[in-house]
Amino acid sequence: MTKLSLIAVAVLPLAAQAFAPIAPVVSNKPAFCSQSTPLFAEDEKAADAVFVAPDDSETDVDAAFAKAESLGRGAAKVKRGKRKGGAVQSKNVAKPAASLTPEETFFEGPPAITETIVPTISILTVIGIIPAAAAWARQAWVRYKITSRRVRVTSGFAGNDMAEIVYPDIVEIRTVKRLFGDGDMVAFLRDGAKFEMRNIPNFEETMEFILKQVDKDVAAQYKQQGDVTRP
Repeated sequence: MTKLSLIAVAVLPLAAQAFAPIAPVVSNKPAFCSQSTPLFAEDEKAADAVFVAPDDSETDVDAAFAKAESLGRGAAKVKRGKRKGGAVQSKNVAKPAASLTPEETFFEGPPAITETIVPTISILTVIGIIPAAAAWARQAWVRYKITSRRVRVTSGFAGNDMAEIVYPDIVEIRTVKRLFGDGDMVAFLRDGAKFEMRNIPNFEETMEFILKQVDKDVAAQYKQQGDVTRP
């Protein structure tokens, strides 16, 4: 018993010390969290102080795209853009407005009345009735219109037929003078057709007007050999 009592006495202080509450450990060193705050602050300052190089990838892409455009169809667009955006602008040159000369009518009316003189006299004979009727029918239904651009002939029954030519189509002119100052004209066209006008009133003045409208070569040729009645 003596040994057991001695062991119990020796163990009791140790057991009391083992089950005693643990006292907080006081340390002179700062806590970990207090040390972490300045560490991250220094990292942020360091990040601000670090030099960041500019990203040249976008610049390189734009330069390559512009170079590709200059080699293809885009070159014209770039040049046009430079012209439009340039400081120097071309002066607008005022162009004269194209004026269209109005058409001038020189003569409009029936053939010369002189064509009815001989047929009317021939009515005294039976044979002259038909020519006289034809001459007066021409006076009623045939109309000539001579302008600065064209020559038009309206004929046929009740004036239902119409033929028209323009001066550039005429390649040759031949005429025959009649009594009382009228005459006949035949115009040869580029397509080989013929255009005839008979008993033109005021023949000399009318031909002078027509020769001013046709080509110079046609007018010169007519003055040399176009008048058949000229010796």
